[in-house]
Amino acid sequence: MDSEDFVELTENKYNRLLTVIFLFLLAIVVPERYHLAKLAGFSFFLISMLSIVRQIKPVRWIKRFYTLLIICSLLLLPGWFFQWLTIDALNYGQLLLKLVLLIVIGLPVFLIQKEIFLTEKVTADTIKGGIAIYLLLGLAWATFYDALYGVTSSAFSGISPSQYQADFLHFSFVTLTTVGYGEILPVTTLARVSADLEAIAGVMYPAILIARLVSLYKSNSQEPG
Repeated sequence: MDSEDFVELTENKYNRLLTVIFLFLLAIVVPERYHLAKLAGFSFFLISMLSIVRQIKPVRWIKRFYTLLIICSLLLLPGWFFQWLTIDALNYGQLLLKLVLLIVIGLPVFLIQKEIFLTEKVTADTIKGGIAIYLLLGLAWATFYDALYGVTSSAFSGISPSQYQADFLHFSFVTLTTVGYGEILPVTTLARVSADLEAIAGVMYPAILIARLVSLYKSNSQEPG
């Protein structure tokens, strides 16, 4: 890869977004006892997401609202990872942080899909944006499962308390891709319905939306110069 290829890679925001997502996935699967590493990984993800959302250029109030969410998340992270709070305050703080993270991940899904599916010309970077949405959907559901588990620990079976974040990430993506290994199971009604909805989205999104983007990209590529 020469310098021009590297510049192009970093300037295309969905190239950068995919890189950020994969790095965040690595941060999630880091064992829970490595607090500093997880804090650094989560902080990098949040700051990077803010940069990408601002590059999408949403309306001003959304930009300000998202910036506020990122600031709140960054302030809540140390108390979560280093457990500086009392047990009750820590539990409420964790739940609040997970709900904020759910919006932090979910809002870009709406903004990105609005941008890429209204674009007149589909590029390779546009397709990468569609892939990024798919990965963010998996992250969003994993965050929701994590929050649900914090409220009702009996919502899922097969979760290891020492690596619950990695477990929910795994469960989310095997559900999204409809692989369904079955070693982690939703138990309560809300958990089951959530898993069902994720599986439906996991089937429909690649079959309809990603396929449409690829088709439009091929059509654009075949158009005479």
